[in-house]
Amino acid sequence: MSKTKKMQLQTKTEIKSFDEKLSHTSKILMLGSCFANNIGERLLDAKFNVCINPFGVVYNPFSIANSIELLIANTKITENDLLQHNGLYYNFCYHTSFSSMDKQYTLNKMNIAKQRGSEFLKNAKNILITFGSAVGYKYKKTDKIVANCHKIPSFEFEKIVLNIDDTVKIMNRSIQNIMTVNNDANFIFTVSPVRHLSDGAHENQLSKSRLLIATDEICRNNSRCQYFPAYEIMMDELRDYRFYAADMLHPSNLAVDYIWQKFANAAICNESLKLIEEIEKISIAKSHRTFNPDSDEHKKFLKTYLEKTKLLQAKYPFVDLAEELKYFDC
Repeated sequence: MSKTKKMQLQTKTEIKSFDEKLSHTSKILMLGSCFANNIGERLLDAKFNVCINPFGVVYNPFSIANSIELLIANTKITENDLLQHNGLYYNFCYHTSFSSMDKQYTLNKMNIAKQRGSEFLKNAKNILITFGSAVGYKYKKTDKIVANCHKIPSFEFEKIVLNIDDTVKIMNRSIQNIMTVNNDANFIFTVSPVRHLSDGAHENQLSKSRLLIATDEICRNNSRCQYFPAYEIMMDELRDYRFYAADMLHPSNLAVDYIWQKFANAAICNESLKLIEEIEKISIAKSHRTFNPDSDEHKKFLKTYLEKTKLLQAKYPFVDLAEELKYFDC
């Protein structure tokens, strides 16, 4: 009798190791859909120097390109740039998370984020751009595509679908413009695995297909650009609904962790991967909860990890462990 063949229960996604890898010593700028937030937050937890979506979550390539131009120009948002709806001040280039009922607070929040994003754009070694949707919405009064509709009535917008050629053209122009202010930048492109089903599953697939073809052409024609297959991992390796959040649209935390591990192995340098392991040990210790904080055992635990954290900080002075040092030194 022949030996039983080993079962293969997943379609594995081929992931090439990146040429230019991420390091704790360099700045990283994340732009695009909420998946950029997901990976950016993992990088922050691992103590990388990261700026995540200075305009908030942005979905379509045109609005991402517009965000890049605004960061390059680095002009301040003024009162004249704000609009008001239902008591909230907002700007069509920013996500709703920047909106508020206080005009000055809104301006300050927008300008602080924009200033930090501009500084990162001009100094970042790596810029990660995540396309979420090829669908955009043009505000009829200004004839401009917006990054967010801010719950303005839908009849005030015209739905448009960005074609492949336009997406490639505007992003190639953005890359060239970035290179004029940051000639050291390398780019990582991804297509978000988050499904956009407001117009149906078929429309979502067409949208993702346009983005996938566009990113392929962008990366083939630009030596500084590489592609990470987040969308393919979700669709092929994690196709079961248990890897989705309750809305059945967003990846679950488990799925994001899985994709993050794949990303880290492909995109992060070996020294930083080792450092991540050490940081995780410190983070796990910090999250430990004791029943008796006054016990000698707990005080010994804190002292042990205070010394470990001090040693790690001394070895890697460019990593910010101030919060951990304060926690253990109590």
